[in-house]
Amino acid sequence: MNVPPDDVDDDGSAAPHRRMAQRVFDLLTAEVADGDVLRWDRASPYLLRHAAEHAAEAGRLDSLLGDWEFLVHGDARGILASSPAGRQDHTSLTIYRTSLPHHAAARAAQRRHILAVDAVRHQHPDISRALYAPSGEQNPPWQCAWSTAANISPALRASFTGHSRPLSHLAVAVVDGEPFAVTAGADETVRLFHADTGTLRHAWKGHTGGVTALASHACDSHTLVVTADTRGWLRVWNARTGRASWAIEAHDGPVTGLETLLHDGRLCAVSVGHDGTLRVTDFERGRSRVLLTTASGTLRGLLAVAGTPAEPIALTAVSATGEEPAQVVAVGLKDGCAIYALPFTAEVTGLQCGESDGDPIAVATFADGTGRLWDAFTGDSPRTFSRRGRPGDLDVLHLPAENDADPCVAVTGGADGTIRIWDLGTGERLHQLEGHHQAVLTLASVYIPYPTQDDADPELDERHMDRSAFRQHVRSVTQRRRNRLTLARLIVLSASADDTVRSWHAESGRELHTYTGHTGPVRRVAAFDPMADSGRWKAVSCGDDATGRVWDLSDRTEHIAGAVHPGRIEALASDTPRGRPLVVTACGDHRLRVLDNRTGSLLSARMAGDSPVYAVALGATREGPVSASVSSGKGIVVRLVDTGAVLWSRQPDSPVVALSAGGSSRRPVLVTLDSQGLTHMWELGSGRPRNGPLSRYEGVSALALGRIRDTPVVVTGRADGEIVLWNLASGAVRRVLSPAGASPRVNAVRFIVGPSGPRVASQHLRADHHSVRVTDAETGRLLSTVRLGAPAEGEATPVLGLGSTPDRTVVAVGGPDNEVRIWDADTGEGNTELWLPDTIQALSFDNHMLTVSYGRELAAFAPSAHPPLFDEEEGPPRPVQRKAAAAAPTRRRRNRSTLQATLLRLLLEWEGHDGPSLASLLCRHVPPRAVKSAIRALIQGGLIRPMRTGSLGYAIEPKGRALVRPVQSAGNGTAPSPPLQKLRGIHGGPCGPCGHRRGRPLTGG
Repeated sequence: MNVPPDDVDDDGSAAPHRRMAQRVFDLLTAEVADGDVLRWDRASPYLLRHAAEHAAEAGRLDSLLGDWEFLVHGDARGILASSPAGRQDHTSLTIYRTSLPHHAAARAAQRRHILAVDAVRHQHPDISRALYAPSGEQNPPWQCAWSTAANISPALRASFTGHSRPLSHLAVAVVDGEPFAVTAGADETVRLFHADTGTLRHAWKGHTGGVTALASHACDSHTLVVTADTRGWLRVWNARTGRASWAIEAHDGPVTGLETLLHDGRLCAVSVGHDGTLRVTDFERGRSRVLLTTASGTLRGLLAVAGTPAEPIALTAVSATGEEPAQVVAVGLKDGCAIYALPFTAEVTGLQCGESDGDPIAVATFADGTGRLWDAFTGDSPRTFSRRGRPGDLDVLHLPAENDADPCVAVTGGADGTIRIWDLGTGERLHQLEGHHQAVLTLASVYIPYPTQDDADPELDERHMDRSAFRQHVRSVTQRRRNRLTLARLIVLSASADDTVRSWHAESGRELHTYTGHTGPVRRVAAFDPMADSGRWKAVSCGDDATGRVWDLSDRTEHIAGAVHPGRIEALASDTPRGRPLVVTACGDHRLRVLDNRTGSLLSARMAGDSPVYAVALGATREGPVSASVSSGKGIVVRLVDTGAVLWSRQPDSPVVALSAGGSSRRPVLVTLDSQGLTHMWELGSGRPRNGPLSRYEGVSALALGRIRDTPVVVTGRADGEIVLWNLASGAVRRVLSPAGASPRVNAVRFIVGPSGPRVASQHLRADHHSVRVTDAETGRLLSTVRLGAPAEGEATPVLGLGSTPDRTVVAVGGPDNEVRIWDADTGEGNTELWLPDTIQALSFDNHMLTVSYGRELAAFAPSAHPPLFDEEEGPPRPVQRKAAAAAPTRRRRNRSTLQATLLRLLLEWEGHDGPSLASLLCRHVPPRAVKSAIRALIQGGLIRPMRTGSLGYAIEPKGRALVRPVQSAGNGTAPSPPLQKLRGIHGGPCGPCGHRRGRPLTGG
């Protein structure tokens, strides 16, 4: 028990009020106690809401946070309120906060799945297993085997939830010495959150339109928040009390820009609106005064305030209209007179005011990629920087708040994701910072309180003065250092459409850290004053995912597992070419990534051209495994997975929307579907077109390839609902699975040969719902139909997958939310739900594994009854290095291996036993993965099958029974011995170390 020193008596025992709190906590939890286990699923709402608070008072918060069932069922508000940011090193809190916006308001079952996946992302598979199967309960049908972890950050300290629409406005404030963040967006609410815990302090409702501008202002001993909306109203809220202070209708239409200031000792707001007016509003007097009137729609929100409280001025950018050029206008707030108007040939993209050597300056950036600065009061002394800029280079502008550094700098962000730091004195570019993959949306900065490096300083040389003088000199130099702001202490923060926030060192130009966790473009970022938070550097961000997040800028811990996808994974394919389980992905960054589907480890990430890849497939040729990709710039490209060498490429006449690789091992093919509904066939190894009925089949909306008893087939679906099964080699129609008009439009088809035979799943879309139908490919009989809800307007179509476990065929559908539904393909029953920390974009089945892309991450799920095909103690199998053959490849005979023949003999005698039981009889030098691979080959060959009586074992088929003879009994009543002399052959020679069986005889069949 952790007891603070103040709560301990002289004899070392806990203080009376702590003992009382412990008794209260024990009484509250007694109602859910089941022996030594607390059953939080039976707890009352009060206990779930306040258990963490009582545990903190009793000194038992650590043990409570280690109870995962409490984190699954407990109220997120109580957990966060009782767990301050100082406890970020607690493993459970780190996992709990990772996807908090997705599970804070979710049901317990959903939260359990999300936390289990996040535990895998944080490299805690033991925690994930405990979450999936709590004490006394059965394992769920599917569990997460691995997941990439590029979109999580150990620097995350808190998350803000509660908004229902994207957030586009953010401000930081200090209330009663505590850091707070104010967020607002299109949902008409303004929320004040505690930055340490993420708990909600106030939720202000009163706007009748979306909030379009936001600012905070410290007035004496309290902090005020000023907001504006699409109806033209300005509202003021007291951050301490939560009360609304003033509300004034200032504009006729949306307010596009807002700044606050103290004028004559009163809080005022300067605003611009879509109505074309620039106004100053005095809240205490309750009146709003027009300073400037222009054409409607010309004031897009670029607004800056300069000057002193006695003589303030406002600058605003006016867009070009007709023959009038774009211009920046300066107006005095006291008398409302225009001071100057500067015309420009390009539209203004950024406008801010600052100081340079004590003189007020105005800085503007323009759409043509140039930047200018001038005297803010007079408009004189214009200077230019970025003279050779390109359009889009300077879309975002930021001036450090206390810009008296040497040199005076400006920071700009571009549409290409590049950040530039400029010396405003010389107009030269100091640094070009590259790291973002998409447009920079906003910039901020913070001065750290002390220099980043402690180099020797000649000013502090003790040898040149006596001790007393040296101490006084040290104090003087230290004070000057703290007062003078230099680039060595300037940290630049950037937020981008690539869903990340990054920090940069202004002096060196190097990237300090990338903060990942948002699941949408980040619209705003702001930093807290380090001195206001006990020397810790924090930043807060918000974005289109309707959440805010707090980052510890001093935490630079890296945590990346698996492949890093800078964008959402929109294309995904998994297959096992040449016995290698692979996954290939594309996320819009011009790279093609290949991963090992057993472990999630990245094998390669190669450039695929100068345009994004939007469709991928995997296959095998004589040269080895290949990946096929489609992009607008390169068209179809087929390359070797191991080396990245391009085998062939083609630029089709119409854009390709789907592709699939398959066919026979001797003549593999690639079938593509273009935007006109035409299919095309290509030799996978050479790229030569294949002729036949399927080479230009019209009206197709979906296709899939597969094999039925070694015969390659292709399934096509059409917009009229027709589904046809074709013989791939001859192009002959094998069977019409659904005639035209019998079903709605076919959006997707999938094919697989499962334990019960070949199956075709088709997805059909209607206006009010969509359905999934499963058909027996051999008989054409409709097996099941499952009706699902239609996606909401603007949402993506759910993605479809068809796969199998060792004992059944399953269908999976991933919706536009974060849910995957899995059910039995033959019966349509046995519904299983999986929840992930982000929206589902793609999924694929292969080798009994379901691979799902969610946001920028990738995860693989395996059936709980049949875990991934590698031994957990040994870990995942290592890739085998194959040497190139000296001679030309020869045709291999299709015969069974010695291990497969031995397993058949063992199953003939011991039918019903599972893989580990059979492996225990073999030589200990036979790898478990080899046994599992042999069992898989026997199943695929139709020689054995998984038993359906609830056992995990296998039964031998008549085809396999006819190929082997029973193992001879030992003659002493014991179980027969396996033929070790033959098993030693799979090692390439006699197995010297082993002279005995590995395991003990099995009893019973």
